[in-house]
Amino acid sequence: MTGQDRRNIAVVRRMYSGDEAERRNIAPDIVWHVPGHNPVSGDYHGFDEYTTLMPSRMAPLTRWDFTLDSVMVNGAYVVTTLRVHGERKGKTLDLRGAHIMRVNDQGQVVEGWGFTDDQDALDDFFTA
Repeated sequence: MTGQDRRNIAVVRRMYSGDEAERRNIAPDIVWHVPGHNPVSGDYHGFDEYTTLMPSRMAPLTRWDFTLDSVMVNGAYVVTTLRVHGERKGKTLDLRGAHIMRVNDQGQVVEGWGFTDDQDALDDFFTA
């Protein structure tokens, strides 16, 4: 494994920290792709849409936690497999999922794609 591979894995792991370290890893021109057919689905362009608009469409959340299973790297692309647990408006969510993230030369995530093993459940969770 190269030094860049180790760096890119560390960058992506920080994306799940939920703190300022995560925010520093987000490129100003990030594009994040949310799958499905719900109010959160779609593409988010730029830091503000990723950090403000997307969370506002997810609200209100009582819980939104990720547990990483594995992190794999292929150059600038990093794949995580995970579990997501959520609570929102009396509904609970427990799904397996994955993220693919592309990391730039500055060590920032510039693009990301989300996947889940039950898109209908995720759509129902965010439609409520």
